[in-house]
Amino acid sequence: MLSMQQIYQEMAAEKLRLRLTILAVAWGTFCIATMLATGEGLRQGLMRSSQSNADSLLYITGGYASQTTGHFFEGKALSLQVDDADLLRALPFIERAEVSAIWNQPVRRNNNYTWQEPIAVNPEYQSLTGIEITEGGRWINPLDNQQQRSVVVLGYKAAVQLYNTQDNDLSWMGPQMLSVNPVGQTIKIGTQNFTVIGLITKTTTQMEGIPADYAIFIPLNTWKKFNPSSAIMAINVQLNTMVDRKKAAKVIKQIIARKYSASVSDLQLLQVEDMLLRQKSLLRFLFGLQGFLGIIGLITLGVAGIGIANAMYATVKRSTRDIGVRMAVGATPTTIKLHYLAQALLTMFMGGLTGLGATYVLITLLKHASFKNSILFEQLEEPLPELSFTITLLVIVALTIIGVIAAWFPANRAANITPLEALQSE
Repeated sequence: MLSMQQIYQEMAAEKLRLRLTILAVAWGTFCIATMLATGEGLRQGLMRSSQSNADSLLYITGGYASQTTGHFFEGKALSLQVDDADLLRALPFIERAEVSAIWNQPVRRNNNYTWQEPIAVNPEYQSLTGIEITEGGRWINPLDNQQQRSVVVLGYKAAVQLYNTQDNDLSWMGPQMLSVNPVGQTIKIGTQNFTVIGLITKTTTQMEGIPADYAIFIPLNTWKKFNPSSAIMAINVQLNTMVDRKKAAKVIKQIIARKYSASVSDLQLLQVEDMLLRQKSLLRFLFGLQGFLGIIGLITLGVAGIGIANAMYATVKRSTRDIGVRMAVGATPTTIKLHYLAQALLTMFMGGLTGLGATYVLITLLKHASFKNSILFEQLEEPLPELSFTITLLVIVALTIIGVIAAWFPANRAANITPLEALQSE
């Protein structure tokens, strides 16, 4: 019969060897669990930051002609116009299309500046991208646009740069908290005064190629008043569901090329960036990174498995006489195998439990770490390591498999010992 008491006695007889083996298993478990949890934290952070409407749009910008056709010669830039969006809205697979333009003017308040230039948009831009405004403020409305009002909506970090004084902590790694409510106050865009009407809720979403926290929005018609003949910067397109996004991007390029009498085969004339495909590519990269980290941790755990195999071989060698006596009184080879498999799995269990416990303690400490409010940490959507049920299950499965493999050959060696061989051993 499988005697657990005998297993405990054999393990207790080699206390130092047992402790070193458990330590090796605990370290391997800690490595694989921490690495998988880190990758899971990064993946979950990305998923949280890509839940806005802006991350499912096509972002269309003008490029440079690589072919000489019609009115275009090689190297000529394509300047998009506001009516290009009307042309795209007529396409059956496009649900919405909104333009945006950059006003190349500095933004300041007294002696404070922000690096981002204003972006001019229509009121419908908010529902297209899912921008949220903090309580007490509002978004640009149709009347603001129609009357070309000098109003502006600020991203949270842009407001911090403009309204916080030098006494505030504006370090890169430190938290950034807005010291005053900017709604109702004025800033300067170039030489013009603009009234702040809204503040964007803190977010990690990217809009127009920049973090939305640093964005500055003004009415499109207000921009037109100061830039009557300037080209727009981009067109943001929302496709209908169940549309082939790559084919849709190709058709959009051809439509715009025909309008400007350019070559429809010119791949450089119009740049179409699919935000959804970009997010999917990044998620695939993070899955690969998580797998790579898991492999490194698995190798570390495998090294611990080699240590267990060595310890088991030594135990079998030391217990040769005992094995022979047990077999002489009726123990079967299967019972002997189960004896040493159980001993190896018990060792793996103790080491694995210690490693998972250490991982849990580390993750708990990180949740209370001071860098949690840093700019970089917020930008990555708080990518704290996450010891999920799936990761815990994977670690347990890995521990079991490595434990069985590590004990299999020593257990076979023990099961093949004959009573005569046992009696002749020293």
